[in-house]
Amino acid sequence: MKMIRIITLLSLGLFCQITLAQETSVPVTPVENTEQMEQDKILREAKEAKEIQKKVKKAEREAQKAEKAQNKAEKELKKREKLSSDIDSKRRSIAKDEKKITKIQEKMMKDEKKGKLSPLAIEKLNQKMDKLQKSIEKDREKLMRLQDKQ
Repeated sequence: MKMIRIITLLSLGLFCQITLAQETSVPVTPVENTEQMEQDKILREAKEAKEIQKKVKKAEREAQKAEKAQNKAEKELKKREKLSSDIDSKRRSIAKDEKKITKIQEKMMKDEKKGKLSPLAIEKLNQKMDKLQKSIEKDREKLMRLQDKQ
């Protein structure tokens, strides 16, 4: 019986030895190391957030530049259209005044032949024609300036 007890005791010791040998100990990380890792992680996340913010700001600036360039182009287009419109307006004004002068001249000739014109009426018509002629000259000067801008 003693022999069985010794063998049992030895086998129990051997069994405990084997289980202890197979057991792996979990490495204990010190609290300082864990805190350091967390701080590093927070720092990395902060850097990433800053980089993202920089990229967003850069994209916003580029969008603003593009919008500004587009507005400038639209403004230039409107300016050209207005200039073209002004030129056409002056040309029409000149043509209209020239037609008025020719109508007045025709009316003067017709009424002169019939003898309906008094010297005062002739003077009034001549003043009208002079006024229209001055208006035509001013419009031509403005037209030349507008064409030079174009």
